[in-house]
Amino acid sequence: MPLRDEVVDWLESAKADLAHAKKSTEMGDYSWACFAAQQAAEKSLKALIMHLLGEYARGHDLVKLYKKVRDLVKLEVSEGDLARLSAYYTQARYPNAGIERPHEEICEDMAREAVRTAEVVVNEVSEAIRDP
Repeated sequence: MPLRDEVVDWLESAKADLAHAKKSTEMGDYSWACFAAQQAAEKSLKALIMHLLGEYARGHDLVKLYKKVRDLVKLEVSEGDLARLSAYYTQARYPNAGIERPHEEICEDMAREAVRTAEVVVNEVSEAIRDP
């Protein structure tokens, strides 16, 4: 299956977001690390959907995105991991979106878990796209 430029663009953007998540964690900016990690996983899954199904996926729910391709590609993350990461799309950025003050309440452990999950998604999607 030929690799479309758009797929590469989405995947490279995911990798950049993952790098940002790692840097934000090291800086102590844990809420932004979680959001960037969520974005990395989301963009990776959208690249995979585009590559395998030829469609532009919409939405930010990582579980819903993964369900579109899970029969074609098995990722080494649980849907529970994806659900926790997915919640950071809003919780990490908006006060009272489940967390009253995300910049104060999201801790280093949460950020490191988010980054680990996103890293697995990005790496495994990269492998799947290059070797479907």
